[in-house]
Amino acid sequence: MGKLPDLGLGTAALALIDASEAQRALWTALDKGIKYFDTAALYGGGQAEIRLGEVLKSQAVSDIFVSTKVGRYRELGAAAPGSAGTPDIWNFSEAATRASIRRSQDRLGRDHLDCVFLHDIEMDPEAALTEALPVLKDLQRKGEIGMIGAGCNSNAGLLAAINAGAADVVLVAGRWTLLDRSAAQDLLPLCEHKGTAVVAGGVLNSGLLAKRPAEGASFDYRAATVTERQAATKIHDLAQVSAIPLISAALAFPTRHPAVGTLLLGVSSTSQLEDNLTALKTNIPAEFWENVAQMGLQP
Repeated sequence: MGKLPDLGLGTAALALIDASEAQRALWTALDKGIKYFDTAALYGGGQAEIRLGEVLKSQAVSDIFVSTKVGRYRELGAAAPGSAGTPDIWNFSEAATRASIRRSQDRLGRDHLDCVFLHDIEMDPEAALTEALPVLKDLQRKGEIGMIGAGCNSNAGLLAAINAGAADVVLVAGRWTLLDRSAAQDLLPLCEHKGTAVVAGGVLNSGLLAKRPAEGASFDYRAATVTERQAATKIHDLAQVSAIPLISAALAFPTRHPAVGTLLLGVSSTSQLEDNLTALKTNIPAEFWENVAQMGLQP
């Protein structure tokens, strides 16, 4: 079972942009030393897996850790429901899970998948944990899968997955950020207790923590409320007092918790990736962390 690197790149936003730009971003990530890539059958209906696989297969790239997901799907090349109007499909059946694993292996050009997450199990936790999870466990025993876990936008889904035995690793999407710290209530302590690895994704909360929030800014894949914008603005203003960019603080925050071992970046261009990597180099003064210790949205 491989060990997760401390920095990774998510491929969701690279699924539907210009193919050459997506490849440039992936190659830039490799050139900058990123060794972990997260993808899913969902992203672009599998197009993210295809694009990542093409880059990884184009040269003998070694020591790369790849995670993908099963259970939530859309048609190949399809945008998210908010853009396309076509709802996603959740299917955690044994047959669908085995077929999804085979497709992912083909797209990625990998017989062995380093990690497989149950994707957004909140929609059908019973099927995810009683039908799909046994399939992943079986493939893990056979050596086709390394780590098993869940990737969710809700703490409840991740808690259910861990307690059901999908406990090697969790991908916490948006619930452990500078603004939304709800994972600290129950999830992160349980991960520490169980020895479950934690990947923090969605750490900019749909862009609300990328810069000073403006009206119309997004949070959690929807328009941010006034309360959410006000909370983010207060954090932004404290970052200004400490002479640091908000995005630098937002990227540095998640791995300050001892349970969190991996930060997952999410970008839609090479320039965004380079900006994120530059932001990570910023030294965050202790006074800033002290000033924001009790801030953010309350769970």
